[in-house]
Amino acid sequence: MDVLNGSVLTVDGIIDGYVCIENGKVAAVEEGKPPEKPLASGMVIPPMVNAHTHCADAGLKVPPGMAVEDLVAPPNGLKHVYLKGLDDRALEKNITEYARSSFSNGIGAFIDFREGGEKGCRVLRKAVREAVIMGRPLSEEYDEHEISRILDVADGIGLSSISDMDHRYIEKIADQVRTRGKLFSLHASERIREDIDFILSLDPAFVIHMTEAADSDILKCAESEVPIVVCARSNMYYRKTPPVKKMLAFGADIALGTDNAMMGSPDMRAEASAFRDILLSQGGTLDDVIGPMFSNGRKILYTHKKVHISVGMPADLTVLPYSGEFSMDGVLRERGKAFRYDPKRRNSIEF
Repeated sequence: MDVLNGSVLTVDGIIDGYVCIENGKVAAVEEGKPPEKPLASGMVIPPMVNAHTHCADAGLKVPPGMAVEDLVAPPNGLKHVYLKGLDDRALEKNITEYARSSFSNGIGAFIDFREGGEKGCRVLRKAVREAVIMGRPLSEEYDEHEISRILDVADGIGLSSISDMDHRYIEKIADQVRTRGKLFSLHASERIREDIDFILSLDPAFVIHMTEAADSDILKCAESEVPIVVCARSNMYYRKTPPVKKMLAFGADIALGTDNAMMGSPDMRAEASAFRDILLSQGGTLDDVIGPMFSNGRKILYTHKKVHISVGMPADLTVLPYSGEFSMDGVLRERGKAFRYDPKRRNSIEF
């Protein structure tokens, strides 16, 4: 029997206790002191999901003060020019290093908006098995065959904003993705407020940013059960402040994403720290960080899996270190490497 000890994320909240593992599954979740020496101690959770990334631009150095459209708007933003200049080896190197850093920070999967069409998706699929790939077509005109080829490799399609593309083009892509039973998502109301009724008519699995959304837009997302992925650190770079307290008050599910690799490390603790600062400044509480950081990204991907630790589930678990007595602030401030228990290998991995 293997034991992980500390503060355990359960469906009833965080308990001070331990997890017992036998034959690759969680055999017990108990409060109190562990019966034997644990393999690791800290915050015991299922591996986190980074709900929005652009991992291939990790090698780009961003000049300070650039406007969002100059940096990331397709097709001539600095990021896109940089990506076009990468050969396959350099692209794979960026992606692989990003993935290694992600896993060392306790991230089990990341949802990547992968530029570069079918080729970009294939490079990412080869480099990182755990990546959830949201491909982006290269053609500016709807090409059914291109979308089909991308979906043969990718888990879905992830687009920029509706302000960047013809609406009929977006509708055709969303319809094709839905027919294939895959994920569709897009950036929404990041630079300017956009038509949320049109966005929701596309049946997105989730939307990104919503920094310029009106209260009614957020409420519609909540009523439609469309999660909002907040990327606090990149928003702050552009001097944008996501209305996270309102999102929570209206009942929207919030997940966290670290966004562009060129701007922020794939570290959910750092991302959650920035989210916490915004949330507290808007009158929220530290407890409101728990769902966005630990659970809601998993809800987007794993509708058939548990997002909390419970008896009988596969023991695919992560332990985040923290110093001294448990507190969420302590977890967020600690930058030590995560400990990963892998039930498939039936052993533990320390990055």
